[in-house]
Amino acid sequence: MALKIRSVQFTNRSFWTAGTSSGFVVNDPSTNFLFKNTAETIFNRLEAHGKTWKIYVCEPDPISFTGFINMPSLKQYFKTHIVPFSEYEKDCANGTLPDFCLIEPNLLAAHNDYHPAFGRALIQGVDLPIDPPSSILGGEAFLTRIYNAYKGMGTTQAGSNVLNTTLFIGWDEPGGTYDHVAPPLVPAPDPSVPKGQQGFDFRRSGYRVPAVMISPWIPEKTVFTKEFRHTSMIASLRKAWNLGKPFTARDASARTLESCFTLTTPRDPSTWPTPVARPVPEYKAPDLNNLPPAYSGLAKAMIPGVVKFSHAAGYPTPSMPKDPNSPITPKQGIKIALELAAEMFPQLAQKGDIKSQY
Repeated sequence: MALKIRSVQFTNRSFWTAGTSSGFVVNDPSTNFLFKNTAETIFNRLEAHGKTWKIYVCEPDPISFTGFINMPSLKQYFKTHIVPFSEYEKDCANGTLPDFCLIEPNLLAAHNDYHPAFGRALIQGVDLPIDPPSSILGGEAFLTRIYNAYKGMGTTQAGSNVLNTTLFIGWDEPGGTYDHVAPPLVPAPDPSVPKGQQGFDFRRSGYRVPAVMISPWIPEKTVFTKEFRHTSMIASLRKAWNLGKPFTARDASARTLESCFTLTTPRDPSTWPTPVARPVPEYKAPDLNNLPPAYSGLAKAMIPGVVKFSHAAGYPTPSMPKDPNSPITPKQGIKIALELAAEMFPQLAQKGDIKSQY
């Protein structure tokens, strides 16, 4: 029996924001998330309760994967609430952060999301020179920017400052590190739905992943060993801001985070470490004029779905064939995706448009 491993990044991220993936287990086909992942997200709940929020996306990424994965629930906010990461740095400096921020690394060209180099993940058998040699360096440098902007708010700034803001750094995967602790049993998000995609019942937790919390109200060098989950964030926000009933059985049963804040006197940010990130190799745009016809697994999951969604939604994408089922070359698929991104996420396109590179 052959075992075929398929990507599940969309599912992981959907649990961060919605406590469920609407029963979908793998990325393929991406149309499941584009059309059918109708689960309420934390952003919808915040909006309903008068809380402000933004999604900040690191340049030059032209799309928000959070928006992509939660398309049915969030598309109405794409033009207003999804902005470049440079806006986060400005909001930190000005004390104007919204109530809730989600920061996305750049997941595409010159990506800085701690994943392995993206160059081999798009076109089968081709290593595109679209990443620095080490994406770990990119991730560390981006995390340094986030931390420095947060720390720089200080304790006396009007509006948002470190006394009333917590920086939570989460990962959705362990980077391949072996975990000797077996994943525990957990409640299914919706117990009334017995099986999801591929017969998966969602009653087994995933492996452990790291997380870091930065706040002057947490003792220095504290390590928490209790079990927290992706959905602990949703559970904590519901409790802190009285946001109503649980999204799913997963956040209903998740441990909340308030027990981590134990200090009565805050630590002075001026005494905190000042990290210095190692230099990141210069990004070089790829030449995509002579690509082979085959996509990789990740691109196979995404590109056809993007094409069908663009057709169905009526977005103006000049590179789109009239027939959505027509074969799409890798170069054509990338151009369609970029054209669609510019229409859907105009604030990202204005600040980090990479269409000209192709």
